[in-house]
Amino acid sequence: MKKLQIIIVIVLLFAGPTAIAQMDCFKFVRSCDDGRREGFLFNGQSKSGQFDTGDTTEVTMVAYKGMDYRITACANEQDIPGVIQLRIIERIKKPYWDEQVISESEEMPMLDEYGDEMYDDDDEPMMEVITTTKTVKKRRYKMTEQVRYDSKKDGGEFSFTSQMTRKLHIEVIVPGTIGEGGLAAEEFVSSGCVGLLIEHRKGILNGFGQ
Repeated sequence: MKKLQIIIVIVLLFAGPTAIAQMDCFKFVRSCDDGRREGFLFNGQSKSGQFDTGDTTEVTMVAYKGMDYRITACANEQDIPGVIQLRIIERIKKPYWDEQVISESEEMPMLDEYGDEMYDDDDEPMMEVITTTKTVKKRRYKMTEQVRYDSKKDGGEFSFTSQMTRKLHIEVIVPGTIGEGGLAAEEFVSSGCVGLLIEHRKGILNGFGQ
């Protein structure tokens, strides 16, 4: 037992302050205000971590068809003052037609008004270059971003019912620390725990349920 304790102490010493801080933040998301009163359950896609003021990170989640979701964020207010900003983005492939105009040139005999070939003084057929154009369409796809929610503009918490299984990207924006003159400065940067709480519940069905 003594040997095991010594090994653990050595590992923590070599891990450094950053790793220890991450361990302290490991379950910080559990301290966020939850929606249990509304029937929401903790979702395993929730995250906790240590961040500096002014940091931004992105988390990808899968929202399943027929489920209600509630997404909130919280931080250690002593270390990270201000409000965590959330932006929820859905990246969608949209089809479009890519049109290309192709020109083709070909040498053809010259024809008179009656449709007969014309000849020069040496009895050689007179030629001309005919250029034709055609439009070729190809169906392609481009990725577009749709911001489903921005806490800075929309405020409050974000809850929704997913009508289909989809992948969402959550931007977590940690507020920067304001220094003298209202400007953010590196010497004012601090670190603290941030939690991204994702909760779910079975969606409410219209009509009589089974």
